Amino acid sequence: MIIIIFMVSDTVYIPEDDSFLLAVQVFKYARGAVLDVGCGSGIQGITALKNKRVISVTFSDINVKALDYVKAQIVDKSNVKFIHSDLFRTIKDVYDTIIFNPPYLPDDELDNEKLITTGGKYGYELIEKFLKQAVSHLNIDGQILLLFSSLSDKGHIDEIIRKFHYNKFELVKEGLFMEQLYVYQIKIDNPNIIKGHRGIVEIKGNVAIKRSFTEHYDAEGEAKFLKILNKHHIGPKYISHKKNELKMEYIKGDRILDYLEKSTKKQIIDIIQKILDQLYIMDSLKINKLELTNPYKHIIIRNQKPIQIDFERCIYTEKPKNVTQFIQFLNSGKINKIFNDKHIKIDQNKLRAIAIKYKKELKKKYTTEILDCIL
Repeated sequence: MIIIIFMVSDTVYIPEDDSFLLAVQVFKYARGAVLDVGCGSGIQGITALKNKRVISVTFSDINVKALDYVKAQIVDKSNVKFIHSDLFRTIKDVYDTIIFNPPYLPDDELDNEKLITTGGKYGYELIEKFLKQAVSHLNIDGQILLLFSSLSDKGHIDEIIRKFHYNKFELVKEGLFMEQLYVYQIKIDNPNIIKGHRGIVEIKGNVAIKRSFTEHYDAEGEAKFLKILNKHHIGPKYISHKKNELKMEYIKGDRILDYLEKSTKKQIIDIIQKILDQLYIMDSLKINKLELTNPYKHIIIRNQKPIQIDFERCIYTEKPKNVTQFIQFLNSGKINKIFNDKHIKIDQNKLRAIAIKYKKELKKKYTTEILDCIL
Protein backbone atom coordinates (compact mmCIF):
# COMPACT_ATOMS: atom_id res chain seq x y z
CA MET A 1 0.00 0.00 0.00
CA ILE A 2 1.32 3.46 -0.94
CA ILE A 3 0.21 6.67 0.76
CA ILE A 4 1.24 10.20 -0.20
CA ILE A 5 0.86 13.02 2.32
CA PHE A 6 1.75 16.49 1.13
CA MET A 7 2.44 18.12 4.49
CA VAL A 8 6.22 18.29 4.24
CA SER A 9 9.21 20.01 5.78
CA ASP A 10 10.01 23.51 4.52
CA THR A 11 13.29 22.09 3.14
CA VAL A 12 11.44 19.51 1.01
CA TYR A 13 9.81 20.62 -2.24
CA ILE A 14 6.00 20.55 -1.96
CA PRO A 15 4.47 19.05 -5.12
CA GLU A 16 3.08 21.73 -7.42
CA ASP A 17 2.00 21.98 -11.08
CA ASP A 18 5.42 20.88 -12.37
CA SER A 19 5.43 17.80 -10.12
CA PHE A 20 1.98 16.68 -11.24
CA LEU A 21 2.77 17.31 -14.91
CA LEU A 22 5.87 15.11 -14.70
CA ALA A 23 4.11 12.45 -12.63
CA VAL A 24 1.58 11.85 -15.42
CA GLN A 25 4.44 11.05 -17.82
CA VAL A 26 6.24 8.96 -15.20
CA PHE A 27 3.15 6.80 -14.83
CA LYS A 28 3.00 6.34 -18.62
CA TYR A 29 6.67 5.77 -19.41
CA ALA A 30 8.62 4.57 -16.34
CA ARG A 31 9.95 1.02 -16.66
CA GLY A 32 12.55 -1.35 -15.29
CA ALA A 33 14.92 -0.17 -12.58
CA VAL A 34 14.05 3.45 -11.79
CA LEU A 35 16.13 6.17 -10.15
CA ASP A 36 14.35 9.28 -8.81
CA VAL A 37 17.09 11.91 -8.55
CA GLY A 38 16.41 14.75 -6.14
CA CYS A 39 13.29 12.92 -5.07
CA GLY A 40 11.98 15.63 -2.73
CA SER A 41 8.55 14.52 -1.51
CA GLY A 42 8.93 11.29 -3.51
CA ILE A 43 5.95 11.90 -5.78
CA GLN A 44 7.77 10.74 -8.94
CA GLY A 45 9.23 7.53 -7.54
CA ILE A 46 6.01 6.67 -5.74
CA THR A 47 4.10 7.21 -8.99
CA ALA A 48 6.59 4.95 -10.78
CA LEU A 49 5.90 2.19 -8.27
CA LYS A 50 2.31 2.07 -9.51
CA ASN A 51 3.47 1.13 -13.01
CA LYS A 52 3.53 -2.66 -13.57
CA ARG A 53 6.57 -2.33 -15.84
CA VAL A 54 8.66 -0.92 -12.98
CA ILE A 55 10.85 -3.46 -11.17
CA SER A 56 12.35 -1.26 -8.46
CA VAL A 57 12.72 2.39 -7.47
CA THR A 58 15.72 4.09 -5.89
CA PHE A 59 15.05 7.45 -4.22
CA SER A 60 18.03 9.79 -3.93
CA ASP A 61 18.36 13.30 -2.58
CA ILE A 62 21.03 15.60 -1.18
CA ASN A 63 18.56 16.45 1.61
CA VAL A 64 18.33 13.78 4.33
CA LYS A 65 14.99 15.22 5.47
CA ALA A 66 13.54 14.46 2.04
CA LEU A 67 14.63 10.83 2.26
CA ASP A 68 13.23 10.52 5.77
CA TYR A 69 9.95 11.94 4.58
CA VAL A 70 9.67 9.50 1.64
CA LYS A 71 10.56 6.52 3.85
CA ALA A 72 7.64 7.41 6.09
CA GLN A 73 5.23 7.37 3.14
CA ILE A 74 6.03 3.91 1.80
CA VAL A 75 4.79 0.90 3.69
CA ASP A 76 6.11 -1.89 1.46
CA LYS A 77 9.84 -1.25 0.97
CA SER A 78 10.66 -4.60 -0.64
CA ASN A 79 11.50 -3.07 -4.01
CA VAL A 80 12.73 0.38 -2.96
CA LYS A 81 16.06 1.82 -1.93
CA PHE A 82 17.17 5.17 -0.47
CA ILE A 83 20.49 6.87 -1.19
CA HIS A 84 21.80 10.13 0.25
CA SER A 85 23.60 11.67 -2.72
CA ASP A 86 24.44 14.93 -4.47
CA LEU A 87 23.25 13.92 -7.96
CA PHE A 88 25.22 10.73 -8.72
CA ARG A 89 28.12 11.14 -6.28
CA THR A 90 27.36 8.05 -4.18
CA ILE A 91 25.30 6.14 -6.75
CA LYS A 92 26.90 3.01 -8.24
CA ASP A 93 24.22 1.31 -10.32
CA VAL A 94 22.77 1.79 -13.80
CA TYR A 95 19.07 2.23 -14.47
CA ASP A 96 16.43 1.84 -17.15
CA THR A 97 14.63 5.06 -16.19
CA ILE A 98 16.09 8.12 -14.47
CA ILE A 99 13.62 10.80 -13.34
CA PHE A 100 14.66 14.36 -12.56
CA ASN A 101 12.48 17.30 -11.59
CA PRO A 102 15.32 19.69 -10.80
CA PRO A 103 15.41 23.10 -9.19
CA TYR A 104 15.33 25.13 -12.42
CA LEU A 105 14.84 28.81 -11.55
CA PRO A 106 17.61 31.38 -12.20
CA ASP A 107 19.35 32.70 -9.10
CA ASP A 108 17.34 35.25 -7.13
CA GLU A 109 18.93 37.01 -4.17
CA LEU A 110 15.53 37.29 -2.47
CA ASP A 111 14.80 33.55 -2.71
CA ASN A 112 15.09 31.88 0.70
CA GLU A 113 14.52 28.35 -0.66
CA LYS A 114 17.38 28.07 -3.14
CA LEU A 115 18.05 24.40 -2.34
CA ILE A 116 14.68 23.41 -3.79
CA THR A 117 14.15 26.16 -6.40
CA THR A 118 17.42 27.45 -7.89
CA GLY A 119 19.21 25.62 -10.68
CA GLY A 120 22.15 28.01 -10.93
CA LYS A 121 22.85 31.54 -12.08
CA TYR A 122 20.85 31.06 -15.27
CA GLY A 123 18.69 28.16 -14.11
CA TYR A 124 20.15 25.43 -16.34
CA GLU A 125 23.49 24.75 -14.65
CA LEU A 126 22.25 21.90 -12.44
CA ILE A 127 20.53 20.27 -15.43
CA GLU A 128 23.80 20.42 -17.37
CA LYS A 129 25.70 18.79 -14.51
CA PHE A 130 23.02 16.11 -14.24
CA LEU A 131 23.03 15.25 -17.95
CA LYS A 132 26.83 15.03 -18.02
CA GLN A 133 26.82 12.46 -15.23
CA ALA A 134 23.63 10.58 -16.11
CA VAL A 135 25.08 8.78 -19.16
CA SER A 136 27.28 6.72 -16.86
CA HIS A 137 24.22 5.44 -14.98
CA LEU A 138 21.82 4.88 -17.87
CA ASN A 139 21.42 1.57 -19.66
CA ILE A 140 22.05 1.68 -23.40
CA ASP A 141 18.31 1.53 -24.11
CA GLY A 142 17.39 3.53 -21.01
CA GLN A 143 15.56 6.84 -20.75
CA ILE A 144 15.62 10.05 -18.78
CA LEU A 145 12.35 11.80 -17.90
CA LEU A 146 13.29 15.44 -17.33
CA LEU A 147 11.12 18.42 -16.47
CA PHE A 148 12.26 22.02 -16.88
CA SER A 149 10.88 25.49 -17.49
CA SER A 150 11.18 28.13 -20.17
CA LEU A 151 12.73 30.22 -17.38
CA SER A 152 15.69 27.82 -17.53
CA ASP A 153 16.35 28.79 -21.19
CA LYS A 154 14.92 25.96 -23.31
CA GLY A 155 17.21 26.74 -26.25
CA HIS A 156 20.30 26.33 -24.11
CA ILE A 157 19.02 23.10 -22.57
CA ASP A 158 18.47 21.74 -26.09
CA GLU A 159 22.12 22.62 -26.84
CA ILE A 160 23.26 20.81 -23.69
CA ILE A 161 21.33 17.69 -24.74
CA ARG A 162 23.08 17.73 -28.14
CA LYS A 163 26.43 18.44 -26.49
CA PHE A 164 26.25 15.25 -24.41
CA HIS A 165 25.06 13.18 -27.39
CA TYR A 166 21.51 12.49 -26.37
CA ASN A 167 18.38 12.73 -28.43
CA LYS A 168 15.11 14.10 -27.04
CA PHE A 169 11.39 13.78 -27.51
CA GLU A 170 9.03 16.37 -26.09
CA LEU A 171 6.36 14.41 -24.24
CA VAL A 172 4.27 17.37 -23.09
CA LYS A 173 4.34 21.11 -22.47
CA GLU A 174 2.04 23.22 -20.37
CA GLY A 175 1.72 26.97 -20.11
CA LEU A 176 1.52 28.66 -16.73
CA PHE A 177 1.11 32.34 -15.95
CA MET A 178 4.77 33.31 -16.39
CA GLU A 179 6.35 30.28 -18.01
CA GLN A 180 6.10 27.11 -20.08
CA LEU A 181 6.82 23.73 -18.50
CA TYR A 182 8.33 20.93 -20.62
CA VAL A 183 8.79 17.22 -20.04
CA TYR A 184 11.43 15.55 -22.22
CA GLN A 185 12.15 11.88 -22.78
CA ILE A 186 15.91 11.72 -23.35
CA LYS A 187 17.96 8.79 -24.63
CA ILE A 188 21.59 8.14 -25.54
CA ASP A 189 22.08 8.54 -29.28
CA ASN A 190 25.75 8.47 -30.22
CA PRO A 191 27.46 5.67 -32.17
CA ASN A 192 30.77 6.96 -30.84
CA ILE A 193 29.86 6.28 -27.21
CA ILE A 194 30.21 2.76 -25.86
CA LYS A 195 28.57 2.04 -22.53
CA GLY A 196 30.45 -0.13 -20.04
CA HIS A 197 29.75 -1.46 -16.55
CA ARG A 198 31.48 1.40 -14.78
CA GLY A 199 31.42 4.22 -17.30
CA ILE A 200 31.61 5.07 -20.99
CA VAL A 201 34.19 5.05 -23.77
CA GLU A 202 34.02 7.90 -26.26
CA ILE A 203 35.67 7.42 -29.65
CA LYS A 204 37.35 10.44 -31.23
CA GLY A 205 39.17 9.43 -34.40
CA ASN A 206 41.98 7.07 -33.38
CA VAL A 207 41.63 7.91 -29.68
CA ALA A 208 39.42 6.17 -27.13
CA ILE A 209 38.56 8.21 -24.02
CA LYS A 210 37.42 6.06 -21.13
CA ARG A 211 35.50 7.99 -18.49
CA SER A 212 33.66 7.35 -15.28
CA PHE A 213 31.73 9.96 -13.36
CA THR A 214 31.87 7.92 -10.17
CA GLU A 215 34.65 7.02 -7.77
CA HIS A 216 34.56 3.36 -8.77
CA TYR A 217 36.89 3.58 -11.79
CA ASP A 218 40.62 3.76 -11.07
CA ALA A 219 42.10 5.46 -14.14
CA GLU A 220 45.49 5.64 -12.43
CA GLY A 221 45.52 1.87 -11.88
CA GLU A 222 44.53 0.98 -15.44
CA ALA A 223 47.05 3.48 -16.82
CA LYS A 224 49.81 1.90 -14.72
CA PHE A 225 49.18 -1.59 -16.10
CA LEU A 226 48.72 -0.33 -19.64
CA LYS A 227 52.09 1.46 -19.61
CA ILE A 228 53.82 -1.70 -18.34
CA LEU A 229 52.17 -3.95 -20.91
CA ASN A 230 52.80 -1.52 -23.77
CA LYS A 231 56.52 -2.19 -23.29
CA HIS A 232 55.74 -5.77 -24.32
CA HIS A 233 53.49 -4.72 -27.24
CA ILE A 234 50.33 -5.69 -25.35
CA GLY A 235 47.18 -3.55 -25.26
CA PRO A 236 46.21 -0.27 -26.93
CA LYS A 237 48.84 2.46 -26.80
CA TYR A 238 48.60 4.59 -23.67
CA ILE A 239 48.23 8.34 -24.34
CA SER A 240 47.42 10.10 -21.05
CA HIS A 241 45.22 9.98 -18.01
CA LYS A 242 43.75 12.06 -15.23
CA LYS A 243 41.28 11.40 -12.44
CA ASN A 244 38.52 9.10 -13.74
CA GLU A 245 39.65 9.45 -17.38
CA LEU A 246 42.05 7.47 -19.56
CA LYS A 247 43.07 8.28 -23.15
CA MET A 248 44.43 5.46 -25.28
CA GLU A 249 44.56 4.20 -28.83
CA TYR A 250 41.19 3.20 -30.25
CA ILE A 251 41.29 -0.41 -31.46
CA LYS A 252 38.96 -1.15 -34.35
CA GLY A 253 38.75 -4.76 -35.49
CA ASP A 254 36.92 -8.04 -34.98
CA ARG A 255 36.04 -9.44 -31.60
CA ILE A 256 37.70 -12.78 -31.11
CA LEU A 257 34.65 -15.01 -31.65
CA ASP A 258 33.66 -13.08 -34.77
CA TYR A 259 37.20 -13.45 -36.09
CA LEU A 260 37.33 -17.19 -35.41
CA GLU A 261 33.98 -17.75 -37.14
CA LYS A 262 35.26 -16.35 -40.44
CA SER A 263 38.87 -17.59 -40.34
CA THR A 264 40.68 -20.63 -41.70
CA LYS A 265 42.26 -23.26 -39.46
CA LYS A 266 45.73 -21.85 -40.20
CA GLN A 267 44.60 -18.34 -39.23
CA ILE A 268 42.97 -19.68 -36.07
CA ILE A 269 46.12 -21.54 -34.97
CA ASP A 270 48.23 -18.46 -35.71
CA ILE A 271 46.03 -16.08 -33.71
CA ILE A 272 45.72 -18.45 -30.73
CA GLN A 273 49.51 -18.76 -30.64
CA LYS A 274 49.90 -14.98 -30.61
CA ILE A 275 47.34 -14.68 -27.82
CA LEU A 276 49.08 -17.37 -25.76
CA ASP A 277 52.41 -15.58 -26.22
CA GLN A 278 50.88 -12.40 -24.79
CA LEU A 279 49.23 -14.22 -21.92
CA TYR A 280 52.45 -16.01 -21.00
CA ILE A 281 54.22 -12.64 -20.82
CA MET A 282 51.48 -11.35 -18.51
CA ASP A 283 51.78 -14.44 -16.33
CA SER A 284 55.56 -13.91 -16.18
CA LEU A 285 54.95 -10.31 -15.07
CA LYS A 286 52.50 -11.64 -12.43
CA ILE A 287 49.73 -9.49 -13.87
CA ASN A 288 46.30 -11.12 -13.86
CA LYS A 289 43.59 -9.74 -16.20
CA LEU A 290 40.60 -11.69 -14.78
CA GLU A 291 38.29 -11.69 -17.87
CA LEU A 292 39.89 -14.33 -20.08
CA THR A 293 37.47 -17.19 -19.50
CA ASN A 294 35.04 -15.18 -21.64
CA PRO A 295 37.16 -12.66 -23.56
CA TYR A 296 34.61 -11.85 -26.28
CA LYS A 297 34.80 -8.11 -25.57
CA HIS A 298 38.40 -8.12 -24.38
CA ILE A 299 40.39 -9.43 -27.35
CA ILE A 300 40.17 -7.58 -30.66
CA ILE A 301 41.84 -8.89 -33.81
CA ARG A 302 43.26 -6.15 -36.03
CA ASN A 303 45.38 -6.90 -39.11
CA GLN A 304 45.85 -10.54 -37.98
CA LYS A 305 47.14 -9.40 -34.58
CA PRO A 306 45.36 -9.82 -31.22
CA ILE A 307 45.03 -6.71 -29.09
CA GLN A 308 43.71 -7.01 -25.56
CA ILE A 309 41.65 -4.14 -24.19
CA ASP A 310 40.18 -3.14 -20.83
CA PHE A 311 42.75 -3.58 -18.05
CA GLU A 312 40.85 -1.86 -15.25
CA ARG A 313 40.45 -5.07 -13.22
CA CYS A 314 44.12 -6.10 -13.49
CA ILE A 315 45.90 -7.09 -10.30
CA TYR A 316 49.34 -8.30 -9.28
CA THR A 317 49.36 -11.86 -7.97
CA GLU A 318 51.88 -14.61 -7.30
CA LYS A 319 49.54 -17.04 -9.08
CA PRO A 320 48.41 -15.43 -12.34
CA LYS A 321 45.83 -17.32 -14.38
CA ASN A 322 45.79 -15.70 -17.81
CA VAL A 323 46.83 -18.80 -19.76
CA THR A 324 44.72 -21.20 -17.68
CA GLN A 325 41.67 -18.94 -18.02
CA PHE A 326 42.16 -18.89 -21.78
CA ILE A 327 42.35 -22.69 -21.79
CA GLN A 328 38.91 -22.69 -20.16
CA PHE A 329 37.72 -20.46 -22.98
CA LEU A 330 39.13 -22.88 -25.58
CA ASN A 331 37.17 -25.66 -23.83
CA SER A 332 33.93 -23.68 -23.82
CA GLY A 333 30.76 -24.48 -25.73
CA LYS A 334 31.09 -21.32 -27.81
CA ILE A 335 34.47 -22.38 -29.16
CA ASN A 336 33.38 -25.98 -29.67
CA LYS A 337 30.47 -24.86 -31.83
CA ILE A 338 32.68 -22.68 -34.02
CA PHE A 339 35.32 -25.41 -34.37
CA ASN A 340 32.74 -28.14 -35.09
CA ASP A 341 31.38 -26.05 -37.95
CA LYS A 342 34.93 -25.92 -39.34
CA HIS A 343 35.62 -29.62 -38.69
CA ILE A 344 38.27 -28.71 -36.13
CA LYS A 345 38.55 -30.90 -33.03
CA ILE A 346 40.05 -30.11 -29.63
CA ASP A 347 41.44 -32.83 -27.39
CA GLN A 348 39.74 -31.46 -24.29
CA ASN A 349 41.14 -34.03 -21.86
CA LYS A 350 44.67 -33.33 -22.97
CA LEU A 351 44.00 -29.60 -22.78
CA ARG A 352 42.82 -29.89 -19.17
CA ALA A 353 45.90 -31.92 -18.28
CA ILE A 354 48.15 -29.23 -19.77
CA ALA A 355 46.31 -26.56 -17.77
CA ILE A 356 47.08 -28.45 -14.55
CA LYS A 357 50.77 -28.75 -15.43
CA TYR A 358 51.04 -25.13 -16.51
CA LYS A 359 49.38 -23.94 -13.30
CA LYS A 360 52.11 -25.68 -11.29
CA GLU A 361 55.13 -24.71 -13.38
CA LEU A 362 54.21 -21.64 -15.53
CA LYS A 363 56.56 -22.78 -18.31
CA LYS A 364 56.27 -21.50 -21.88
CA LYS A 365 56.67 -24.97 -23.41
CA TYR A 366 53.07 -25.70 -22.43
CA THR A 367 51.75 -23.01 -24.77
CA THR A 368 53.09 -25.07 -27.70
CA GLU A 369 51.44 -28.18 -26.29
CA ILE A 370 48.14 -26.30 -26.13
CA LEU A 371 48.28 -25.73 -29.87
CA ASP A 372 48.96 -29.43 -30.41
CA CYS A 373 45.55 -30.16 -28.84
CA ILE A 374 43.80 -28.47 -31.75
CA LEU A 375 43.50 -31.27 -34.30
